[in-house]
Amino acid sequence: MTAAFYRDYIADLRSRINTLHTDPDSYQTYVLTMELLAQRNLVTYSLKRQRRQTDSLFYRRDTTNDQGTQMQQQTAYKLFGGFFGLGQFLASSGPNERLVERGFAETLTADWEYPTCAVHFTYRKKGQPNTNSMKMLFIGLNGDADADTYKHRLARQDLLIEDRPFSSPVLWEWT
Repeated sequence: MTAAFYRDYIADLRSRINTLHTDPDSYQTYVLTMELLAQRNLVTYSLKRQRRQTDSLFYRRDTTNDQGTQMQQQTAYKLFGGFFGLGQFLASSGPNERLVERGFAETLTADWEYPTCAVHFTYRKKGQPNTNSMKMLFIGLNGDADADTYKHRLARQDLLIEDRPFSSPVLWEWT
């Protein structure tokens, strides 16, 4: 099996997210939701602007005891920046009926060794007639060699995307 690498996609995604943060007024509407699952913690980062109303939520939940706490936006954003700064990425085709949520997370993180990040980003810039949208689930790796090791260790090869661009009813690259 040859899983597709996503380093180039992440670089573009990171640039778009950074632009949202540096120039939010250039957007008519946006919804950005990111969930980072690493070291048995789930960090959620959510920004939304619709009808001139802006809403946000940033929090961390310990998956072992289900304790949650709100975070400062900058702290949460730095965690995602660290993930996006990794050397290589694979993408998942998403959960399937044979794995429940916790089993899916444990399988994809290789028993919590690798961080994963779900990103759903929809936006329309001011003056643009179309909305851009993507929803993907990425596995963060140190580089190409680490990605190869991950692929060979993963018991469920069907969970990785082989061909790009990817699109399914649940996950999709930019449209």
